[in-house]
Amino acid sequence: MPRFLLPALGAIALAISSSNCNPTEPRPAHFHPQSARSEPWPLATTGAPRTRSSPGGRPDPRYPPAAGIPELRGVAGEVAKTSGRKINWQVVPGPNPGPLVSIRGSLENCTIFVHPVASRKVPPNTWAFLFGHEFSHLIEDQGDPSNTTPAKELRADIAGARYAIAAGYRLDAFLGWALIQPDRPSGTHGSLRGRVQAIAARFGISSSTVQAQARRYSLPHDTR
Repeated sequence: MPRFLLPALGAIALAISSSNCNPTEPRPAHFHPQSARSEPWPLATTGAPRTRSSPGGRPDPRYPPAAGIPELRGVAGEVAKTSGRKINWQVVPGPNPGPLVSIRGSLENCTIFVHPVASRKVPPNTWAFLFGHEFSHLIEDQGDPSNTTPAKELRADIAGARYAIAAGYRLDAFLGWALIQPDRPSGTHGSLRGRVQAIAARFGISSSTVQAQARRYSLPHDTR
């Protein structure tokens, strides 16, 4: 299972030297990794089922990793529609090495940069909440997401989660994914685990539910 270090569930990347980055892995990102992982990313399981459905009819968010940028554009479009604001956006491959995800621009013209390898490794359900977080910076904060605080990041987490939930994605699954990411608290983003707990509490999701989802992410794709 590929692990990414979220700067406390949400936001800006802390800069790290490119000499410390594997060129196939994302560097710290706005809402995500603070440092590159040292172990190689596992490939998606061959033949992983794409049609297993959750009770709501949407493909189960744990199966399998996203199919690439075209699929993520569909996810971003669903989330953008539920935000209640008109957003002129595009999703494009970002640099490699580089952040997992970052956003630039304004509501009138914004670009979401997605790490090209991560676009085929991270589940679509997770991307929905990452995109929601990025959009919420433009909608809720109306400021430069690189100038942030833990309180602002948590507000973006919560607002972005509302967008993704309204689009039909599962918050419990996303929080389970986030919980197994390495936690390196920072002054700008706070603690990842603390933010997972705060979001779960805000939406009435029990810690046991989040932990159960986290355990599922450690299993092979075809046994989850």
